[in-house]
Amino acid sequence: MTMAGGIISAILLTGVVGGFGLLVGGGLGLLIGALVAVGFAAVYGWAITAAGVYHWGSPGGVVAFILDHTWSAVNTLVGALFLAGNVVFGNTLDRTFTRRNVVGLRNGVFPGFATTIGTVQAGTGMGIDDHEAVHVLQARIFGPLYIPMVVGNYIIATVLPYWLLYHDRTARPITGLFTYFKRGVYPHTWNEEWAYKVQGTPPL
Repeated sequence: MTMAGGIISAILLTGVVGGFGLLVGGGLGLLIGALVAVGFAAVYGWAITAAGVYHWGSPGGVVAFILDHTWSAVNTLVGALFLAGNVVFGNTLDRTFTRRNVVGLRNGVFPGFATTIGTVQAGTGMGIDDHEAVHVLQARIFGPLYIPMVVGNYIIATVLPYWLLYHDRTARPITGLFTYFKRGVYPHTWNEEWAYKVQGTPPL
């Protein structure tokens, strides 16, 4: 079922993008959408097969697969594109990654940080897997609303820094533009505050 799951995943993700193209541009849109998606959808299908990502022997694995290819398909597609880009630039699939239902890449995009988009976590073995798993859960809960909610909160937290009302200025002083984002905006977005409550404290 592992290989079949990868093939089904690639077909479903290609179909989602092709279906969107059909709605927007008819038959030509369908063709263009499918051609655009088939490459990174195939990479995602390969990755979940090679690493045995979805635990088919448990209800949780089956439910995760269904959610990732229906309600949360947009997040999975963005994650698949993220995965393909990482693979192209030399990041490697972590086949020993024990977090089920998540694709693990060994190296983070930013030094010292893991980055999770959809069901793809770049940066494993960094001691923050529980934190990153929250972002995967958030994507599955909020589906197509997740990315707009995160982006919207980043914009609001940047231009209207509500977090200054409760930010710990002693432990994490804001000393310039860099720390404004690293210690202020970033850890105080709703998705990060949720994840930091599960594991660890925000960066110093």
